[in-house]
Amino acid sequence: MKSTFLKGTLVVLFASIVSTIGIFASDTLRGIDGGVANIGGSGGGTCRAGMVAQKIDDALICVDMYEASPSSQCPNPIPLNALESEKNALTPECYAVSVVQQIPWVFVTLSQAQRMCAEAGKRLPTSDEWYKIALGTDSSQCVINSRSPLKTGTPACVASSGAFDMVGNVWEWVDETVDGNQFKERPLPEEGYVTSADASGVAITTDTNTGDLLYGEDYFWSKSEGIFGMIRGGFYGSADDAGLYTVNATVATNFAAQGVGFRCVEDVI
Repeated sequence: MKSTFLKGTLVVLFASIVSTIGIFASDTLRGIDGGVANIGGSGGGTCRAGMVAQKIDDALICVDMYEASPSSQCPNPIPLNALESEKNALTPECYAVSVVQQIPWVFVTLSQAQRMCAEAGKRLPTSDEWYKIALGTDSSQCVINSRSPLKTGTPACVASSGAFDMVGNVWEWVDETVDGNQFKERPLPEEGYVTSADASGVAITTDTNTGDLLYGEDYFWSKSEGIFGMIRGGFYGSADDAGLYTVNATVATNFAAQGVGFRCVEDVI
């Protein structure tokens, strides 16, 4: 596959409206190929509706089964641009829910995703949590060849944890930043196909020309300078580049686009 990944940054401007077509055309997320009953904590070790329990090392967390979508109280049930998403985020009664057969909440920045999870009494997963939740997902069964995100709950795109659409459909923010290409006190490799990865599924080595079947021919993006957020899994147009090891560590934390969403987790009390 020839790398045609488009890079850019969408700054959320309150004074101007970003059209859906404009966002899609500048979407840097193309692959190189082209219900909640309450807002309180789960308590008692049980997960609320729309979540599944997952043990991560010695901790037990509850994970949204589905990519986040806006609750019924949100003014924009399907945000079409960054301003509509921000209007949702600024509406007190609007929060993120995990519901099957809903269009994911997209055009979301890192801080908005963090805020919306917090409004629901949850948080964003770490990169390590995301990877361990996603294990067992068959990338070939996920939404990776589409022109827009589809509804949540793709039947065959399910992880061993019971979480759906961890690969494809929309990129998912994780609660991490990369500073000067350093992540977790180690340098990240240059951009390329993943040829080895750490225990959290983040590339250790890459190859700029050839994909590795052992790592699903997944692709990794990095930059040598700057502070960036991290999104994982690929999106609806990633094709074969989407997968468990697909990581983009080149996105500004205020980046928002049609191919970027999130899901939340909750610590079991």
